Amino acid sequence: MDRYLILSTDGHAGLPMERYKDYLESKYHAAFDQALPIQREQTRKAEENLLIAEFNDKWREGIEDDLKGAWDGTVRNRVINGDGVAGEVLFPDGITEQNAPPFGAGLGLKPWGIDPELQWAGARAHNRWIAEFCSEEPVRRVGLAIVLMLYDVDEALAEVKWAHEHGLKGILIPALMGDRDGYNHPKYYPIWEYCQEHNMVVHTHSGPSPDYDYSLPGAMGVFLTEFAWWAARPMWYMIFGGVFELFPRLKFVLTEVSEFWVPHLLELMDVRASVKHTSGKLGDFRSNLTLTPSEYFRRNCWVGASALFDEGSTAVRHQIGIDRVMWGTDYPHPEGSWPKTREKLLTFMKGLPEDELTAMFAGNALNCYDVDVDALNEIAARIGPPKADFVGTAA
Repeated sequence: MDRYLILSTDGHAGLPMERYKDYLESKYHAAFDQALPIQREQTRKAEENLLIAEFNDKWREGIEDDLKGAWDGTVRNRVINGDGVAGEVLFPDGITEQNAPPFGAGLGLKPWGIDPELQWAGARAHNRWIAEFCSEEPVRRVGLAIVLMLYDVDEALAEVKWAHEHGLKGILIPALMGDRDGYNHPKYYPIWEYCQEHNMVVHTHSGPSPDYDYSLPGAMGVFLTEFAWWAARPMWYMIFGGVFELFPRLKFVLTEVSEFWVPHLLELMDVRASVKHTSGKLGDFRSNLTLTPSEYFRRNCWVGASALFDEGSTAVRHQIGIDRVMWGTDYPHPEGSWPKTREKLLTFMKGLPEDELTAMFAGNALNCYDVDVDALNEIAARIGPPKADFVGTAA
């Protein structure tokens, strides 16, 4: 095939806030009606306080109809066709601040300051909608279920099973654990076991963070320094906790955290796990592991490289592992490549070897997710970016 297959591993989909009511159990409708204006006002204040309203308005000029692809399947197909994308992995929060599920069940997923029952209601509302949305295009849409596994494990496992039975391909777990049991706790083993046996890929995504006071100077700088750390934290809980030792076929994806720092993280974990004089007094925290942390990463983990993919990302692709990097557009978020995906691809990836582009565009994702490869290739043969465009040197 003279075109590349692209399976974007970072897309976002979600309903306009008010439409999630249709997917909520009726017993939560009154609480939803009460919460909706509060959610809208919080969104407005966030845009105002963070000075992003003007940026968002300017960025959206002329592409308002295309943004409806966050929930409109016909629009979405047209948009991703234009990007040369055959398929997508779909996270919640379609248009970042406008399509979050209710009751705090969006990407932020804080396990504090929230009613767990209501948060579960919001998560299930999104899960039921995304399953329906993906069923319209089962080849092109790889849906993820929001699973609030920090509360009740049996309830969480039931939702994972529901998600698998309804065609979803993975789960999004809370990156922030608060004072709940961390992901090294054995109580989560039934979930890891089910995900391993049914190829349900486990994900975290950038966005969750503590409650910063953005009225104070430098708060945004603190967030920008830390956001990748919070998203990645479950991964080292699972590595050092022996989760990947016990479940060697479990798959974990860390999405939209930029990539330049990952090799340093792997080196740091390996150093900390090595036998050092300085760590002797800390007791045994390694005998549950038969591999180094970086070896678990290169067997069980992938990086969903999307919004912040640039020359820094391409520079470290081999240190991360060329078979661990999966590219994504982040549509329809403004920090992603869309609506200039083809231009940005050529800026940062033109001139790279064909086998590496094949791996990052789709090959690695095909090894990670349970998808119909032949059907995706048929789509890519029509709309994928021509391989000839990537030959030569980037401008």
